[in-house]
Amino acid sequence: MAGWTELLDLFWCAITAALLAGMVCPLVGCFLYLRHTSFYGIALPQFAAAGIACGFAVLASFGGLLGLAPAEAAELLEDSHTALNWHLSWAGAFTFGGLLLLVLTGRRGGSEVARVAAAFAIASAATVLFAHASPTGEIYVHELLRGEILAIGPHELETIVAVLTAVLLAIFVFHRDLLIVSYDPETARVLGKPVLAFEALLLLLTGLTVSVGVMTVGPVVVFGLLVLPPMGARGLARSMRAFYSWASILGLVSAILGVWISFMRDLPLGPTLVVSAAILCVPGWLVGLARPRRA
Repeated sequence: MAGWTELLDLFWCAITAALLAGMVCPLVGCFLYLRHTSFYGIALPQFAAAGIACGFAVLASFGGLLGLAPAEAAELLEDSHTALNWHLSWAGAFTFGGLLLLVLTGRRGGSEVARVAAAFAIASAATVLFAHASPTGEIYVHELLRGEILAIGPHELETIVAVLTAVLLAIFVFHRDLLIVSYDPETARVLGKPVLAFEALLLLLTGLTVSVGVMTVGPVVVFGLLVLPPMGARGLARSMRAFYSWASILGLVSAILGVWISFMRDLPLGPTLVVSAAILCVPGWLVGLARPRRA
């Protein structure tokens, strides 16, 4: 096995992306948790994966519109910038489309769990079918779903750094407003808060985090970090500030632990990171069970 210096030199982009996702994604997951929409963290990454697969499926048709043969159209994605923009466009379109669908159907009432489960099933099936339409896309999507994120390059890293930094800054500036809108929208209206505007901002932050996260670190890592650290942090936190802090700390430590185990045992980084996050959730879960229930 290569030494740590060599591994860090080879895979510093993937490691940096994983650490940043580990710090920021749980913060977005905290608001999903407060809104009782944590299942969005499972369904939306699958929509993003379906979008990437769809991009591969329509590539031949897109090339045909430009007068290109299928082989010539496939060569368009050999340029890293073009490939990143193409995949990110499709991931974003499907993520925001799925998010809009979940929000609109949620306004009609019914079971939240059933609705999100149905969306996840549809998105999963679409991912497989779209990927099957393109041999290249099938290999790419298969690696994405397995969590093979070590191939992240400088362009992907620059994108996730820019987007997640913007998400982090937005949360830092508007966290009080996002909190009250997520936890008690009726009180927010009484206080004169622009509820719809902050709900739209939260949906925008969620969509950006998911689409860019899936494009870079994969759906397994994204939905694991959106869901697991907030669950573990809830039992440890005594205040909302502590809730945010614990969620981000657990996500970051999960990324560090996942990287270490992955390299030590030669395991896929994405799934190893998620298992690490699940293990780190246990103390918070046990503390939450031991804490007396409020009357």
